[in-house]
Amino acid sequence: MAVRVQVLPPPEERLTPWRWARRNLFDGWWNTLLTAATAAALFFFVSAILRWAVRAHWSVVTDNLRFWLVGLMPVELVSRAYWAGGLVAAAALLTAVGARLRVGARVLLGLWGGTVAAVLWVMSPVRLDQIGGLYLTLLLAVVSISLSFPIGVLVGMGRVSRLPAVRLFSVLYIELIRGIPLITVLLWFFVFVTLLSGDAITRVQRAMIGLTIFTSAYVGEIVRAGIQSVPRGQTEAARAVGLSAVQTMRFVVLPQAVKNMIPALVGQFISLFKDTSLTVIIGLSDLVGTGRALLAITAYLHDTQEVYVFLLVVYFVFSYLLSYGSRVLEKRLGLGER
Repeated sequence: MAVRVQVLPPPEERLTPWRWARRNLFDGWWNTLLTAATAAALFFFVSAILRWAVRAHWSVVTDNLRFWLVGLMPVELVSRAYWAGGLVAAAALLTAVGARLRVGARVLLGLWGGTVAAVLWVMSPVRLDQIGGLYLTLLLAVVSISLSFPIGVLVGMGRVSRLPAVRLFSVLYIELIRGIPLITVLLWFFVFVTLLSGDAITRVQRAMIGLTIFTSAYVGEIVRAGIQSVPRGQTEAARAVGLSAVQTMRFVVLPQAVKNMIPALVGQFISLFKDTSLTVIIGLSDLVGTGRALLAITAYLHDTQEVYVFLLVVYFVFSYLLSYGSRVLEKRLGLGER
């Protein structure tokens, strides 16, 4: 006769702050010494940062907010950029509210489809080479992420394909791009594509193409790993009930693989967002390029620390928002709780 044993959760223990501190920070003379040394180091470090922040010349930031935001965009077009930013911010807010209320994915996709169409209409008189600052950084990141994901999915599926030609092409593409630094890819598109196309492709478009091609290779490897993480038995079961290879991939493998890929994909997209700063080497005035342009002005020659601290904060805030969104999505999908 089988005996069923019920597994009980450990009892909850509520500690007062003093008991928690004694248990975790002052448990023995060694831990007490380590806690005191860490507290002293943090005190001197934070106090030094605060003293510097109070005396710093933040006018390089506060007096040039429009330049940081849109770069050298003509003044008569700046209002369009503000309207476009407002539409995206409103869509992001509605998405957060909709996610909390568990609104359907199709409704949210429709919301973002309408928002993108409205933003394109508002920004239609603005040329790409007129955009700079934070807007250009976000534009490069959003376009490259949007294009590299579907390309990466196709490359990743080709990586595990049974067709030798497709698999060979995918392997060559992934290994070739992963063996080249991003700076080289950007310079290659900037120099050689110019020889072939002339001025038909702008510098911003070349940067978008370079970032997309570079990131697609890494996304392809993530997709390949996600597909192979799905147990082979599920594929065999799907084929046994009569599904074709395409149907098996679409309805059985990919839905599970995408869930497994979310943490790695978000990490790759955060890396892409930060890598947009490298476009400054081909002359784009993204966020870093805007900072370098301000430091070339005589009045701000000595404000290097303020500029780079401001850049650090901006990149950190947007990277953290991406990471936070990933955690919310993983929690909603139940990842890590199985």
